[in-house]
This record gives sequence, structure tokens and C-alpha cells, in this order.
Amino acid sequence: MTTIINTRVGPLARHTVVEAYRSFRKRLAENDGTNPDADSSEEAAHDAFEDVIRNGPALAAWRLVLELLRTSSDDDLGFFAAGPLEDLVHRHGAELIGEIEAEASRDSRFRWALGCVWLSRGDLPDDILARVVRASGDEIKPLPPLTDLEA
Repeated sequence: MTTIINTRVGPLARHTVVEAYRSFRKRLAENDGTNPDADSSEEAAHDAFEDVIRNGPALAAWRLVLELLRTSSDDDLGFFAAGPLEDLVHRHGAELIGEIEAEASRDSRFRWALGCVWLSRGDLPDDILARVVRASGDEIKPLPPLTDLEA
């Protein structure tokens, strides 16, 4: 069964959204963050991907990010870990901690990607933060709370 994600240009299959997101993000990075004149369906897929992470159900966001990471080259893995995976952990980490731990225990690429995530104390409940750090193989070194950094 193909998962469909609604975008502003119509429904697209999850794998199509993931591929369009990947392409759009890489072109944005190559153009110093300016819109690379992507076609409207690619930008719409990018926006839909971001919206699912920010506002969608946690499991839908998890499936999108996991597919993105699994299909990324080794060279691109850190780039997407420091973006969508980090956003997912910040937004849904407490809800998805079981999935994060299970994936990290069975997939060394995912565990490595998880180690690229930046977290501050206070981003997640202390017990969840500790579990994410352990799942990363203790690669994540939580920063002081954001309020301490701003002082």
C-alpha cells in the first residue's frame, strides 16, 4: 500500500515526496539558501514534508524521515540527520523514543545519523534525553539549556 501525502499541488506518494524533498534541500544548500527555481511540485513536496514533521502525526513524520535517511547516500546522511532527523527528535522525540531506540539498535547508519543531532538540556524531558543520548551510542553531547546560552 502506497502512503499518500497531500501537497498544495495534489496528493503524492510518500517516496515521491521524499525524493523531491531531497532534491530541493540539496539545491537550496548549493544556492546558499535561495530558492533554486525548482518546479512547483518539488517545492510543494518539500513544504509538505516539513509540515508533516512540524504538525503531522509523529508516526507519519517518523516514516518520512526514516525513508529519507535509509535512501540517502553516506555522503548525504549527516546533512539530513542535522536537519529533518534533528527536527523530528526535537518535535516528537518523547513520543517516538521506542522507535528511535529500536532503529538505533538495529541500524548502525541510523545510530551514526542520530549522533549528528544537536540537543540542549530542556529540549526533551530528562529521561527521554538520556535515552536518545544512549541510543546514539553516547555521541550526542547535550548543550546547556538555551536560556543559559543566551545569558
